Amino acid sequence: MEVLRRLWIEQPMRFFLWLAIVQVGVRWTFHLGIRPAISYAEDLDIALHLVKGEGFSIYDRGPTTAKGPIYPLFLSLFLMLGFSPADLWPVPLVQHFFLAWVPLFLFRLGKALGLGEAAKVAALLFAAHPSFLYYPTVLENTSLYIFLVLLWALAMVKLREQFSWGRVIGVGVGLGLTWIEKPVAFFPMMAAVFLLLPWRERGIVLAVAFLPVLFWAFRGYRTFGYFTWTKTYASQHGFALSWHPKLAVYPRYAVSEITAHQMDSLFVLPEQIGGPALASLGRKIAKEKGFWCLVERTLLHAAIFWWIPPRYWGDTSLKVWIGRRLPVIVINALFLLGLFWGWKYHRAFTLYVLLTSLFCTFFYALNHVLNARYRMDVEWLQLYVCAFAILWMRRVNPLSFVG
Repeated sequence: MEVLRRLWIEQPMRFFLWLAIVQVGVRWTFHLGIRPAISYAEDLDIALHLVKGEGFSIYDRGPTTAKGPIYPLFLSLFLMLGFSPADLWPVPLVQHFFLAWVPLFLFRLGKALGLGEAAKVAALLFAAHPSFLYYPTVLENTSLYIFLVLLWALAMVKLREQFSWGRVIGVGVGLGLTWIEKPVAFFPMMAAVFLLLPWRERGIVLAVAFLPVLFWAFRGYRTFGYFTWTKTYASQHGFALSWHPKLAVYPRYAVSEITAHQMDSLFVLPEQIGGPALASLGRKIAKEKGFWCLVERTLLHAAIFWWIPPRYWGDTSLKVWIGRRLPVIVINALFLLGLFWGWKYHRAFTLYVLLTSLFCTFFYALNHVLNARYRMDVEWLQLYVCAFAILWMRRVNPLSFVG
């Protein structure tokens, strides 16, 4: 223990390097020992079409913009290596490997941003977070996104320190692909570009970021007859679906069975036809429900975003308590306390995390909040503010730093 304490104080970089190596072993042992069921999303079906040479398509509906290109391409690599789509067991191991390095990245990023001891504590909080231990078993882009967005942030910090064409192109391409793959993260990332980079670098990054977006938009125009600037079908489908009786969190926010049946019939149509029809239906539902109903529903969804999805409310199993309920309770309490002390010690960063959290909250609250992973898109960032609270309780200046 004395060796660990000295590493923590005097050589934190080595501490988190060793922690990453240990975490890889722990995570792989957990996965291979427990063998949790692997969950799949639509990305796998798109990956199967890619491997068969059928383009970026989904189910039997043809070309799609329901998902961004990064994660289906990632899954297609494993399929091309010969792994069965029914048992993609290496994917969770690779995703565990990615998340094992996140504490080191959080520490390095926090140190570069002047967060001092808070960087170390935030990194340790992520390593101990049970939700991030389980989630790599889900074949969906959150694990890969967290890993890549932290690499992107570290590259941007390096770009701020020293100009490099490789870094500026990498940061620009990463920003553009984020708009397609994970639009909820785009605006916080673009805000970081404006806050951290000089004017020249800022302009080049934004120009480069526009290129993958333009490519995706023209692909949509050639395929569907209209420009698709992001995951267009996901927004068309998601907003309409959020009013379906099976997903509505309260009967007041559900459409009639007749409208639900109409909605179901649109879901199976090719995207070129079904997408615009769903968008039109969503606008019609919003108009019929009225502005104040939409506001009321959005506020209720926002509250749920900071708790757990309704489908877990009746689940009192130990897995849900340890995996999600307790982490959310602890993080919410620490985050609220940390906002106060972060405002005192590092106001600009605390305000950035708060505004990012609110943006993500209402981005999802406008549609539906049925997936725990939505909160996880921003939860790793909130750990910095949680660290402020822990250090205040220990009477340690969060911005002090040893090592």
